[in-house]
Amino acid sequence: MKKRSFIIGIAGLSVLVLNSCKSDQVGYLNENLRYNVENLQVNQGAVVYTDAIVANGSTTPLTVNLLAVRNKETGEVTTEFTKEHEISTYLAEVTWRDTTLDQLNAKIGKAKYPPMMLNATGGRVGFTQATQFVTPGQYTIDVEVSNVAGQKKFKSILDFNIIGAKKEDILFKSCTSSDYGAEANFLPYTDYEISVEHQPEGENKIIYVWEDKNGKPFNPKKGEVIKRGDRPTFKNWSPYYPEEVTETGLVYRYPNVSGLVYPIMNGTYVGTQFWSGDPISYYRIVGTANSLGRNLNPVSTIKYYRSGTYTVRFRFLTITHS
Repeated sequence: MKKRSFIIGIAGLSVLVLNSCKSDQVGYLNENLRYNVENLQVNQGAVVYTDAIVANGSTTPLTVNLLAVRNKETGEVTTEFTKEHEISTYLAEVTWRDTTLDQLNAKIGKAKYPPMMLNATGGRVGFTQATQFVTPGQYTIDVEVSNVAGQKKFKSILDFNIIGAKKEDILFKSCTSSDYGAEANFLPYTDYEISVEHQPEGENKIIYVWEDKNGKPFNPKKGEVIKRGDRPTFKNWSPYYPEEVTETGLVYRYPNVSGLVYPIMNGTYVGTQFWSGDPISYYRIVGTANSLGRNLNPVSTIKYYRSGTYTVRFRFLTITHS
């Protein structure tokens, strides 16, 4: 009996020692948290989301707070991604009937968003259309993650690349020559080029300019640039402000629809004919104004993705002013 009592006593002592070695910690927070993407690619103006942070066995839920967004190359902290910008969204389809600002504004919603948002629960990162306002480049983020086990800071937990998106898209371009004074004898004219300049800080307007081979603009005010009566010009696709006729070009102001592609109408009427789809625009340089002695008929279809001032130059490479 004494031997049995001795064995029981040792067993009880072992239980006591084991209990004294148990940790008081509740839960677990891994030191190797990560996202499931190494370098996220974000096109300016596009909506992109990550999944939540990969917990790697950590006790959930995880609370994630953004500490900083930094330039990956320089390490400098940037505040570009937390500043809010006004973004437009469609409330309804914009049709050919919506030709006034009041009609347009009834179908366009406005809201302010930062370029990047981080969900505190789980750490999901989202990029909004407001990335069009940030500088393209490589960035990284630092966060603090906490749960019932405590908190840890994670530097450069997510790298992402902001890719500069198109400012405009020339979908179609062409030109013909035709007899002066008659809609006849159309021939291809291929010696031309179109260039587009963009100033993001400028007023919302699109300027169309037609130049000879020396860069001298044809003068719409003198009737050197005219419309073709049965076909749309850009004014048909952008009817919200008056067309401004200058000595060097035609100017079209446009509304603040940042975040949407412009023009935004789905079609337009010219007389009784309905034109649908992309915003094709027709103009004419009259035969008396150019050295060819024939009408020049430039055509273009261009979409615009940013706010600011655009200058569209249509240059004839073998033509001078007459």
